[in-house]
Amino acid sequence: MVKKSFKFFFNKFIRQHILTLIIILALGFSSLLFSFISPLLIKSLIDDVFVGRKVDLFGYIVIGIIGMYAVSSISNYFKGFITGKLQLTLLKEVSGSIFGVIQFASLESTQELKVGDLITRIMGNTQIAINVPVSIIPQFFMSVVGITVPFFIMMSLNFQLAIIVMSPVILFVLVSSIFGKKMQNIQKIFLENNASVYSFLKESLSIISLIKVFGLESWSQNRFKGQIDDYFTTSISYTRMSSMNSSLSSLILGIPVVLLIIFGGYKVLEGTISIGTFTAFISYTSIFFSPISQLSSLWTSYKSALPAFDRISEIFDMEMGKSGNKEIKIKYGNIKMEDVWFSYDNRRILKGFNAAFGKGLNYIVGDNGAGKSTILKLICSLYNVDKGTIEIDGQDITEIKRESLNRAISMIFADPYLFDGSIYENIRIGNLEASQDDVIRVAKLVKIHNFIERTPEKYNTNVGEDGLLLSSGEKQKIALARAVLKDSPIILLDEVTKSVDADSREAINEVINGLKNKKTVIIITHNASEIDNEGNIVYLGT
Repeated sequence: MVKKSFKFFFNKFIRQHILTLIIILALGFSSLLFSFISPLLIKSLIDDVFVGRKVDLFGYIVIGIIGMYAVSSISNYFKGFITGKLQLTLLKEVSGSIFGVIQFASLESTQELKVGDLITRIMGNTQIAINVPVSIIPQFFMSVVGITVPFFIMMSLNFQLAIIVMSPVILFVLVSSIFGKKMQNIQKIFLENNASVYSFLKESLSIISLIKVFGLESWSQNRFKGQIDDYFTTSISYTRMSSMNSSLSSLILGIPVVLLIIFGGYKVLEGTISIGTFTAFISYTSIFFSPISQLSSLWTSYKSALPAFDRISEIFDMEMGKSGNKEIKIKYGNIKMEDVWFSYDNRRILKGFNAAFGKGLNYIVGDNGAGKSTILKLICSLYNVDKGTIEIDGQDITEIKRESLNRAISMIFADPYLFDGSIYENIRIGNLEASQDDVIRVAKLVKIHNFIERTPEKYNTNVGEDGLLLSSGEKQKIALARAVLKDSPIILLDEVTKSVDADSREAINEVINGLKNKKTVIIITHNASEIDNEGNIVYLGT
């Protein structure tokens, strides 16, 4: 029975490439011609030319062998190239599709999985899944042909000897059925452990500074040892099972050869079959059992790959971020939250919360854990409320298109997100249509232009992964410049000055004060000295 996740994968990604798969199969069958015909040519060479002295056939047989070899070689080349190209094409399509789903999935869905787990699903699991329809299934059909054709040829040469030689087939079927299920179960655990190792590495390498400051090198190393030990244990189990399967298959493969020597040799000695026929049987026995052995391997590979289809399917089952169908129209920038309830991870964050924010400076003040940052995420629809409404100029944000709402709101986090690229690129993502002059203008506005000009490559200076090469103040200024460049009517600021130096704090607050007459600015802060008493202050208790 075909798994539901495999059917989904096939219909979504493989069906459109059916013609290419048919071409791969045709080329594969063509490459088998040499192995099918050459034993018969060798039989004729021995019986008719060497024994029967029909010398005039010698040239034809040689030409036939050369021709079959040429056709097989050319077919193998094109089959290998087309297969490799299809694998790369599917990797691009599948991984791109998975990445896109993750981008548009709800934040709650994506946060249920670790980053390392998502990475392995996008790349590693995708490659495993692609291998099934592109490599394993075509190999399966070619193996079936590789079994069927020699079977009928051997039956036509000598029915009794063919039955004797092919009798060990039942042993291959038995071994495949036993090991296939075991390999599938082990592979599922292996993929989960592999994802855990990736997640651990992503987390540990991103906090390397913290580890060094607190002298946690040995502690971190011990944690990694625990992760890699689990990975090692599962991998050893998989390797042991795979090796045992290969070993038994090789052992079984020797049985038909022994049977052929015993019974076939006897028939040659008694003169019931010719030496050429016996020679052909040797070749066809190898041709017949090689794909049977391969079928056993393909079956275990297929069963091992099935968990990858499940893991990919789980990504496409993610809940998508909710979006309305209306364009937002902002005239005043007034935000109203009425009877808002919200829970996260089975913990109640907001209960019947009410608040109003208007143009100018608005402050949210409260204890840690009271839900201040959650309010900002609800306003920009990163999370959806359990109950209640959030309106912007009287428009319920659940009815607004996500793209339209995103254009209307900018948010700067306490820990600004910078990607591994240039300073220019990190600012310009606020408005991808902005010119270089626009980027420089906002950099000057937030007072980071002079710093940029002192860097080795100025605006082309790389900030490092997560802005590793910059100070907290510099990172926050770049994030602020990005928001200013976006020029949205609503700006949300989540404790943007909590970890910056005095000069950066002064520069950031100056920019914020410059926006108060133009935009709705909502600020979360613990610093009472930064609160403008003329602003709107919302107190939030735990």
